[in-house]
Amino acid sequence: MFCRRRNFVVLILFCYNNHRERFEKQLGEVAEVVMKAMELPELFAVFLKIGCLAFGGGYTVIALLQKETVEARGWLDNNELTDIMAISQTLPGIITVNAATMIGYRRQGLVGATLATAASILPTFILILVLTHMAWGFTDNPLVRKAFTGILLGVAALILNTLRKTGKTAVNTYADGLLALFTTVLLLGTGLNVALVILLAGGLGWVKNLYAEKRGAKKHGTD
Repeated sequence: MFCRRRNFVVLILFCYNNHRERFEKQLGEVAEVVMKAMELPELFAVFLKIGCLAFGGGYTVIALLQKETVEARGWLDNNELTDIMAISQTLPGIITVNAATMIGYRRQGLVGATLATAASILPTFILILVLTHMAWGFTDNPLVRKAFTGILLGVAALILNTLRKTGKTAVNTYADGLLALFTTVLLLGTGLNVALVILLAGGLGWVKNLYAEKRGAKKHGTD
């Protein structure tokens, strides 16, 4: 009996040594699948929280996304978040939902995109159902109006704080600062659509970077 057990152990070790790379690869794949599956509930919870707190429109969500996905979890960096928000504004639909879909897809593919989108919509959906069954004079209540005034002030503070944080990574040169100032003037001083302003800024940024690359190559060749 002892010899049989020993032979069985030897056989297992022999098979493991011969197929160790394949076993380790399969084990790594299983671990990766498990880790991704464990992230799905967290992904849903994060965007459910953002959906509950995103008072004041799409720009408010930038601060929440920056805190939850960049600072707290490291799913994105500030540059990636800036790109996602720019694309979300140019696409049709709600900025918050567009951003949630893109981040969810980036993290967990189609399943992640579906969960993040559903989580970001769910709080608003439930709130609308509740409010439609309440008195239409709800918004005329003085206490409610004062509360929303305070919320809007808090939203403005969040937007300014996010602008400060993202500006540190997005604006690196004087040319970047001039481009940001030019875009701000267009948004505040003209009636141009936000999508058109973003596309124009993207084109100017491409020209700026192309000029900087050619100038750097020319300087390097001279040296």
